[in-house]
Amino acid sequence: MPALSVRNLSMSFAERVLFSDVSFDVEAREKVGFIGANGVGKTTLFRILDGELYPSSGVIAFEKNVRVGYMEQHACKNPDVLIYDELLSVFDSLMKIEEEISAIALDIDRKNGDLDSLVERQTALIEQYDSMGGLTYKSRTRSALLGLGFRESEFGMKVGNLSGGQRSKLCLAKLLLSQSNFLLLDEPTNHLDIKSVGWLEDFLRDFKGAMIIISHDRYFLDSVTNKTIELEHSKTMCYKGAYSEFLRKKEAYNESLENKYRNDLKEIKRSARFPPTSRNKPIIDDNNNIWRTFFVPFV
Repeated sequence: MPALSVRNLSMSFAERVLFSDVSFDVEAREKVGFIGANGVGKTTLFRILDGELYPSSGVIAFEKNVRVGYMEQHACKNPDVLIYDELLSVFDSLMKIEEEISAIALDIDRKNGDLDSLVERQTALIEQYDSMGGLTYKSRTRSALLGLGFRESEFGMKVGNLSGGQRSKLCLAKLLLSQSNFLLLDEPTNHLDIKSVGWLEDFLRDFKGAMIIISHDRYFLDSVTNKTIELEHSKTMCYKGAYSEFLRKKEAYNESLENKYRNDLKEIKRSARFPPTSRNKPIIDDNNNIWRTFFVPFV
């Protein structure tokens, strides 16, 4: 089963049909570029996939182990929290495990309780902690902040003092470090300099899950994606390959449609000159000469 399956999805607002009968699949490790002109409904479709909006009709099915991540889920709400602590909050579950391991270690030292049970619980927690990336989460937090353009001297700034662009970068960092295995990225390169874009490209290429990326940056899409979905005229078309490959395939497809149209037009004109009729049958004379009669309507 694909990580995501969308079938016959439609969305209307009042009398305006934003898109209709949209269908596509995203496999477990596909990195999809989602493109289209402004206003065609790309972000609205993201909000539907995230469960924020309900479609007018259609079916959305995520594979049972999929954990969807969307930047709006990671808004920075407390203005008094420091940048580093805000990003570290993504790993709350790991920090709780750390606290429990420390508490159990203290109980063992004090012989406070059944030692066998305490050691067994401690061993299980340490294994869980390691499997969840407990040994590296602080270094990953620092790496994400530096990679997205924060200076180490800014780690202690309050979230409330950040500019809009800095806040967006922090929300992006929270999304990237979350436990999501299906990312919905809406213009992720906004507010990033060239160096930060390069860091993001490397991160997404190494990402083990699936993602759909809305972006107008063709070079970024070429670097990261392996499939392209275009939303145009309220419909979607899917193409294997990144953005440049999509352009080549779409040009070839449009050229084939144009050739078919021209050939159809020629056939229509030819048929108009010689209307089909049962009397337009060839006549073969005794010498095997072929003669063709043409129907002339009575006036």
